[in-house]
Amino acid sequence: MKISFISFEYPADAAHGGIGTYVYQAARMMQKRGDHVEVFTSSPFRAGTFVEEDVIVHRVLEEDYLRFAETIAPIWLKRHQEIKFDVLEGPDYGADSQSVLSLAPNIPLVVKLHTPTFMTAEGTFDGMPFFHHFRRKMLSDELRGKFKYYWEKIKQGKIPSWRYTDYFEVARERNHVLQADVVVAPCREIGEQLVKKWQLEPSKVMYLPYPYIPDQQFLQIPIETQTNTVTFLGRMEIRKGVLDLAKAIPTICQRFPQVKFRFVGSVEFSPEYHLNMREYLERELSPYLDYIEFVESVPLAEIPQIMANTDICVFPSIWDNFPNVCLEAMSAGRGVVGSSAGGMAEMLDENRAGRIVPPRSPEKIAEAVIELLENPGLRMELGRYARQRILDVYNLENISQLQEASYQLAIERRQKAGPRLP
Repeated sequence: MKISFISFEYPADAAHGGIGTYVYQAARMMQKRGDHVEVFTSSPFRAGTFVEEDVIVHRVLEEDYLRFAETIAPIWLKRHQEIKFDVLEGPDYGADSQSVLSLAPNIPLVVKLHTPTFMTAEGTFDGMPFFHHFRRKMLSDELRGKFKYYWEKIKQGKIPSWRYTDYFEVARERNHVLQADVVVAPCREIGEQLVKKWQLEPSKVMYLPYPYIPDQQFLQIPIETQTNTVTFLGRMEIRKGVLDLAKAIPTICQRFPQVKFRFVGSVEFSPEYHLNMREYLERELSPYLDYIEFVESVPLAEIPQIMANTDICVFPSIWDNFPNVCLEAMSAGRGVVGSSAGGMAEMLDENRAGRIVPPRSPEKIAEAVIELLENPGLRMELGRYARQRILDVYNLENISQLQEASYQLAIERRQKAGPRLP
């Protein structure tokens, strides 16, 4: 099978987050299965066709994700005319493969649900005063880029659709998902939400976890550690639940004074416009700063060492679809406390591979962390189960068969339906 992926994100040039990590894993997985795989992606500093870990990667020089779909479309079409791809996969977020559909209306399309813009925005700005939200958006490079993008569209005589929400790209993302032959949801909650909110046809949705190829460095970390360190890994933003973790810290410190906390990740907005999240947490937790370490974003190669110096990882997100960092923590055999909002409840096998807490629940976070700190034997038992679950459930053989089935279903449906209408 000839499979093409279109994704603005893809390591190493454009390793922005979970979408790029997923495409990297999926492309390697299907290539090893014997399929022919090509990835169409961006780069901030180079353009051309490269062979990267046995996968053909086409890169365009583009740093604006709003422009990427149109920039990559003619590159994809030229290659499609040469080898005739059997199927195309793209993400919901950004609708990266949207522009291709008008150029190749017969191409079977699989859209992978990561997290569409409206869901990201709801969590990211949840709890912020309206003025703060408005001010941040007005001053952001992202919004200036949007206005420039749409003004150019208007000058070309193309009137963009701004309905459905005040976030311009959401209507585009919804239309893109509705045009898919198969929509793949890594967890049930995101699929059910979009069936309800976007009137997505339920029969179009397949449930298929992300593939995960664990780094051997994670698998080699001893499970029997005793560092008394609790680590948060991810963007320090409201959607990731850092405010709820911060509220749990005083209770945990009082019950377990040997504890240390580490926040690892980029610093984002806080509820107060004049403070970033680190500054805000330092102020709110000033009596407990001796217990806390802040670490800016680190290279991916350093994550195994951070895991090795950690006993418990906490991911208390308000919403998170299927966070790769949770899979990493599981493969490292860490004790994991994850949110029930999204895919972590499935990943953690209903408390058998970690502890699941409701979102926005500092008290429950504190209870779960204290339980694992005070019962290292239990933590290690959960860690062993989590590591084995990664090897048993998310391995390439299981996921690749299901992934290929989603592509075959998309091909059959498109052949039956015929070319898409403009």
